[in-house]
Amino acid sequence: MLNSKQIEVFYTVYKEGSLTRAARSLNVSQPSISNSLSYSEQKLNLKLFLRQGRRLIPTPEADILYKRAQVVNQQISQFNNVSRNLLSDQLGYIDVGCTPSLGLRLMPQLINAYLQREPEALFNIVNLQSAELENQLLELTFDIVICFNPEGSEVIHKQILKKGQMRLMTPPDFHSNKTQLDIRDLSDSRFIRIKNLKASDTQDSLENYLQRNGLKLKWVVQTETIEVAKSLVAEGIGFALIDDFNVSPSNLPKNVGLYSLEPKITYEIGVLRNLEKPMSLAATKFVRFVEALTESDLENL
Repeated sequence: MLNSKQIEVFYTVYKEGSLTRAARSLNVSQPSISNSLSYSEQKLNLKLFLRQGRRLIPTPEADILYKRAQVVNQQISQFNNVSRNLLSDQLGYIDVGCTPSLGLRLMPQLINAYLQREPEALFNIVNLQSAELENQLLELTFDIVICFNPEGSEVIHKQILKKGQMRLMTPPDFHSNKTQLDIRDLSDSRFIRIKNLKASDTQDSLENYLQRNGLKLKWVVQTETIEVAKSLVAEGIGFALIDDFNVSPSNLPKNVGLYSLEPKITYEIGVLRNLEKPMSLAATKFVRFVEALTESDLENL
C-alpha cells in the first residue's frame, strides 16, 4: 500500500518526533513531509500521530507499524550499501577488512609479500573490530576479512590461518620465577580488558567465557586496541590477556612480563569472504593467495 519512500518518511517522523527534524534528517522540505504523512494516513485509513503543541505523539497503531518500518528501513539501507560497494569494485582496489592489531602486525607483511608477486595490485584496508567486520561483510563491503575467531555460515566462507594461545602480560612490579601462571590465583588483581577479545571455542566475549568457567576477573580499564593495553600494563595499572601472535618478549614495553596461562585459552586467526559477492580478477587472485597460506608461511612473512 505504501512505497519505500513513504515508509521512510513515516519511520523518520516517528524517530525524530517532529516534522521539522524529520525534514532536516531527510534533507527535504517540511511541507513535503507533511503531505507524505497525510497521504500515508489516508492510504492506510489509520491515524498515525496526534499533535501536542509542536510535538507529534505516535498512536498505538503507529507503534506497531514502526517496528515493521525499522526492518524495511534497515533493508533499504543495506540495499544502498550493497549497490555502492558493487560500484566501488570497478575502481580496481582490493577491499580488505581486518582488526586494528592485525592491521599493525600482519597486514603490512602480508601485502608486502603479495606485492612481490603482483606489483600492480591496489589495496583499500579498513580496520574495525571483528563483529563490525563480519556485519559489513554481509553488506558486501569487503572482498576478504581477516580477524580473530571468525564465524562462518552458509553464505560466509571461513578458513583458519593460525591457532594460538592467550598470554598474560604483567606490570613491572610483578615478579615470578614461574613461566606459567594460574589465572585463578590473580582473581583479586586489576585487569585491563581488550574489547571484543574472544576465546576460539566460543563466539561470546572473553569476559563471559571466563565467568562461565568460574573465572571472574576485576576489569578496571577497557580499551579497543592491544597497543593501548600494553601501555596501560607498562604503567602498572593492571594485568592483560593478549594473543601470542601480537605479543612476544621482543615487542613488550620495558619491564613488562609475559607468561603462559593455566587453564589454557586458545584463539584463531581466520579469513572470511562472502560467497555472494562478485569479485574482480585482482581480488580473486589475492583471496587465493591468502587462503593458501599455512601457519609456517605466516611465521616467515
